[in-house]
Amino acid sequence: MSGGLIGNAIAALRAQDGAAGAASTRRRCAICTQSGVGMLEFLVALLIFSVGMIGLMSAQLAGKKASFDAIQRSNATALVRDIVERMRANPGQAMAYQVVGAGDEGSRLPPPDADCGVTDCGAEQLAAFDLWQWESLLVGESARDAAGNAGGLVAPRACIRSADGAVDVVVSWQGVTRAVMSAQPAAPTVCDVGIEDISLEETDEASLRHRLTVSTFIARR
Repeated sequence: MSGGLIGNAIAALRAQDGAAGAASTRRRCAICTQSGVGMLEFLVALLIFSVGMIGLMSAQLAGKKASFDAIQRSNATALVRDIVERMRANPGQAMAYQVVGAGDEGSRLPPPDADCGVTDCGAEQLAAFDLWQWESLLVGESARDAAGNAGGLVAPRACIRSADGAVDVVVSWQGVTRAVMSAQPAAPTVCDVGIEDISLEETDEASLRHRLTVSTFIARR
């Protein structure tokens, strides 16, 4: 009898040990499975975060490009208004203000004979001084840094044409976004002849050239 009881007790202990071992194995496997799921969730979250950051950076870059082009167009508008007002102040010399390719570093306008900012000048001298000073503003010579001119427009080209009081001012520059083309192109002006024939740098792309055209009338007095 005692031998049977001892055998039954040993069998019961072995059964308990087996159940405990199986339970321990299941716990270890559960931990391993949960660890794998956690890593997968982390990788998915990292992927979503990375895609979001890339989208945010792309939007920020596009915004900076649009802001830069807006500043360039604003500067071009101010420059056109500036030369038109100079011409209105010297209406008898409208023909003397004609120029093609102003802003081209390879063929800058010569310095004027007199500095009309500090001395009295005749009407013709004033026209030459106005054009020379305006081209300096166009290329940004008044603001310089270690890399060169920091103001003005990027790779500017300008043209002024005058005939019987009708004045056309065309300014083009290099942008960082593609220029928006109008469905109905503007009617050609006398200033369109010749300005597109000016050679640009090889790095310039025609689709990035922005253009501002202003036509007005200045009566002779």
